[in-house]
Amino acid sequence: MNTMVITHGLYILLGVAATVWVTWTLARRGRPFLAQACNGDEALAGSWSHLLSVGVYLLHVGALLLALRLGGNVLTQTEAVELLSTKIGFVLLALAVTHFLHIKAFWRMHEEGHAAPKKIVNATPLPALQAEVLQIN
Repeated sequence: MNTMVITHGLYILLGVAATVWVTWTLARRGRPFLAQACNGDEALAGSWSHLLSVGVYLLHVGALLLALRLGGNVLTQTEAVELLSTKIGFVLLALAVTHFLHIKAFWRMHEEGHAAPKKIVNATPLPALQAEVLQIN
């Protein structure tokens, strides 16, 4: 079997496995934050979690497959390992960025859920609206 085919196969296998693991972890561990942000509505939190998971899968598996051709051709096993480590490294960096963006979003939702209701200070009442009767001739 060709060294490049083995490298591509390992890249897809490892990249998809890392994507599945990170997405599963985000969905499982982020659900309490979503439930709290959704005022305890578990069904709504589950829907959000599922939608976020689908988005992560689409983004990362799509990028992983698009990047398959990048990196050139390898002839030796050393070149194959170097190419594979570079490509998997980029996959892991992209997953880390997504992970931290999710953490930031969950934290922002958490903070907004605990914020005290805003009180309007020095509000001027609006004048009462008077109804006008339209007459059509």
